Amino acid sequence: MTAAQGVKRIELPLSGNMAYQTVPLGSQGVLLISKPEKGTFNVQKFDTNLERVWSIDGPIEANLDYITASYDGQAVFLLFSKYRSSLYQIVKVNVGPGFVETFTINTVDRFEITDFKTLGYSVFMAGMVRNEPVLILTQLRTGQTKILPSAIKGSNAIQTVEVDTAHHLVNVCFAVKKGRQTRIVARSYEETGELYAQVSVDPEDDYSLLSGRLQVLNDSVRVVIGTYGYRNMQSTSNAASQGLYISKIIGNEPVFTRYHSFTEFKNFFNFMNERQQEKMEKRIRKKKESGDDLKLNYRLLVHDIVPKNNNFLLVAEVFYPEYRYQNPSMMGGLGYGGMMGYPFGMGLYNPYLWNPMYGGRGYNQQVFDGFTYTHAVVADVDENGKLLWDNSINFDNVKSMDLREKIKVQTFTNGNSRLVYSHNGAIRSKIIKGNQVVDSDRVIPNETNVEGDKVRKTSTDDIDYWYENFYLAWGEQRIINAAGDPQTRGRRNVFYLNKIAY
Repeated sequence: MTAAQGVKRIELPLSGNMAYQTVPLGSQGVLLISKPEKGTFNVQKFDTNLERVWSIDGPIEANLDYITASYDGQAVFLLFSKYRSSLYQIVKVNVGPGFVETFTINTVDRFEITDFKTLGYSVFMAGMVRNEPVLILTQLRTGQTKILPSAIKGSNAIQTVEVDTAHHLVNVCFAVKKGRQTRIVARSYEETGELYAQVSVDPEDDYSLLSGRLQVLNDSVRVVIGTYGYRNMQSTSNAASQGLYISKIIGNEPVFTRYHSFTEFKNFFNFMNERQQEKMEKRIRKKKESGDDLKLNYRLLVHDIVPKNNNFLLVAEVFYPEYRYQNPSMMGGLGYGGMMGYPFGMGLYNPYLWNPMYGGRGYNQQVFDGFTYTHAVVADVDENGKLLWDNSINFDNVKSMDLREKIKVQTFTNGNSRLVYSHNGAIRSKIIKGNQVVDSDRVIPNETNVEGDKVRKTSTDDIDYWYENFYLAWGEQRIINAAGDPQTRGRRNVFYLNKIAY
């Protein structure tokens, strides 16, 4: 394993309200999206050497915000909209030759979007209308929009919408709540919106299933993996996770559902200091001796499952929301923009604010102040649902205003897995093999190329696996330089892209 190093870094100046969104395209390069002024958007493509290949400007309705992008391996679709409006503009960017097509669609009135996924020219959008979950399919070629029947008895939330490019399906997971118990219903839709398959996973009596991800293995075998908790630990404002479950379904019948409590994991509590860990282990032992399991209360963000050989690699990040107190008159208008002060608008309407699985809207004077991530868990499960090994990586006080995956996991043929995340512009990593740690807490600083530079502030930073042995890091920095030549002297605000070999 060689040490990681920065291969190349480029900077784009930032002024005023300017912001860039990044869509990595693997070995095709990377797209940067911005809104230079009100009625226009700009897309730039850089190759894997971070050289600019092309730049395109296009018109967009003046009052629309950039929300998100979806990349299906062929084209990138950009979504523009405004808070609770039924008007959406979708821009299809052909990433090779670089040309764009713009589609204007009308959805449903007061639609609050939480998911945006594309498959060919089919656009799947999930969201809420007056607190009811809605799944919308738009065929861009014909401009037809229809609401897919998602009526499932019991109040429910659409939890995940995922594209399975291998089988050309869109997998949607619904959480269906009845009293304190929640079950998971997973549906696969074809490009046309036809229902391809539906599976339902019911929890055991004492449990509630809190989240689910559907993985289609072949024509008949499907797997649903997610988190579960004790039924009596759930409340309207909190989803308390106890562990992970895996359910295998053949045809439409569940063959088994296996539950793995975090109290059985070898490394789950490593994020605590030694004294806390000892206390925890003592409490777990005591409960086990009386034939019980210590009830836990963790919130988890579960990643896509990574199938490898006949096993499944599970990755989940543990987080908690933070609130601060604030004078209500300072809040500005709620809605995109005013809410968290995003220059880009709100992104997808934050499912955190309504989804019972994530809990809490905060009370009275409390204002949501971001998510703090404590640690991430990696576990390997075989096709019979048996837990083979688990490991974890601690986050060094990582915080984010929106809930998204921070950790990237790459697996190698020799059985090693590399866990990588970015923090304050630096990149941190850990290499594990099963329960063992091969190489721990390596920190790769995110250096600028200019002598005399001091990074005063890194306001956003992200990292993603890019292609081959390269990662791409990006973010915004405020840099000052007292010496330097006339170009670099003084202070500058930049957006950086950093190619890292690992």
